[in-house]
Amino acid sequence: MFMSSYTITLHNVTRESASAIESTLRGVNGVDYVDIDVASESATVNSSLTYEEVLEAIRNTGVAAS
Repeated sequence: MFMSSYTITLHNVTRESASAIESTLRGVNGVDYVDIDVASESATVNSSLTYEEVLEAIRNTGVAAS
């Protein structure tokens, strides 16, 4: 399975929403690694999913991402 590494910009992320994103992504089949930096409002994700699929999973937690 081919993994890609994505850096995603999060908008107005809090520690609570970062925790929700991390929990959600860790439960998604195909996500290998998640690291969220609240201070820089960014997430690093290694996944076999497409960038759009990762974005959708994040947005489904209620956090704006690009």
